[in-house]
Amino acid sequence: MTARSSDVPARGRASRVAGFSAAAQYRAWQAVTWVAMRLPPRVSYGIAGACATAGFYCWPRGRRAMLRNYQRVLHGAPSGEVQRTARASLVNYCRYLADFVRFPSLSPEQLRARCHGEESFANLDHALARGKGAIIVCMHFGNWDLGAGAAAARGYPLTVVAETFKDPRLDRMVMGARERLGMQVVRMEKAGPSLIRALRQNGLLALLIDRPVPGEGVKVQFFGEEIEVPAGPARLALRTGAAVVPTAFARTGPRDEVETLTDFSIDVQPTGDEAHDIHAVTQAIVAAHERFIRAHPEQWYMFREMWRTPRREAAIP
Repeated sequence: MTARSSDVPARGRASRVAGFSAAAQYRAWQAVTWVAMRLPPRVSYGIAGACATAGFYCWPRGRRAMLRNYQRVLHGAPSGEVQRTARASLVNYCRYLADFVRFPSLSPEQLRARCHGEESFANLDHALARGKGAIIVCMHFGNWDLGAGAAAARGYPLTVVAETFKDPRLDRMVMGARERLGMQVVRMEKAGPSLIRALRQNGLLALLIDRPVPGEGVKVQFFGEEIEVPAGPARLALRTGAAVVPTAFARTGPRDEVETLTDFSIDVQPTGDEAHDIHAVTQAIVAAHERFIRAHPEQWYMFREMWRTPRREAAIP
């Protein structure tokens, strides 16, 4: 089918806007890198907090999404508390970005020292003793890259799945930083057999699950309402027999240190009904993360609407 001539300028404008946005992201990341590498952490955190606060008020679309999300998470809380928590979430995210820039320059000993949770790592060793690997399922929470870097520094073979950035310069910077932290990075669009291979080699596979996928995933309950999230973690676990470990790395204070939160209770036992099994495993994963978020709501970074169904009290003027 031939495009109408009136569509061509619109597509050209959309392409230019997307190109400008990708270039702007790269320039912003350059600025973050320059600041974080030259200033003490305390100062860079202060700048990150100021930028996040300004961004919260200057980004209406993101602010509305955050407020609607947190009205679900903090159901019944006063509007002032919802707004403070949403703003704190953006501040914590910007501090995470400042940390991420510095992490590749840290030694393995420094990475391990910043990630607390000996009991969680001992339980992980026990799960890996089965020889089938483990799927570490995270959300955009706390400082997941520090946790991943610390796991790699402890000697665990770790594969992470990542989306490709539109600007190739930004893509090289971010993916290169993760590789220097000891992670094997697999592109989301080219994952395929690499994920199964990592598990069959008794390694760790880290996946993020809080990416809304309307019409493409599995529907589960999250904070009492329905969401749709990727079925990949559950499907991989059922296919390979790997352990499934919902995991979060909560910041423990103003410094770049985290506490490891894990749930090793999920029992992956196929019943012969694949749809039922995928739903059951995914629901258990999401329920664990709901507990993590309830304990530290300001450390969940979701800047687009997680719930698609309308809710009257979630209306933001």
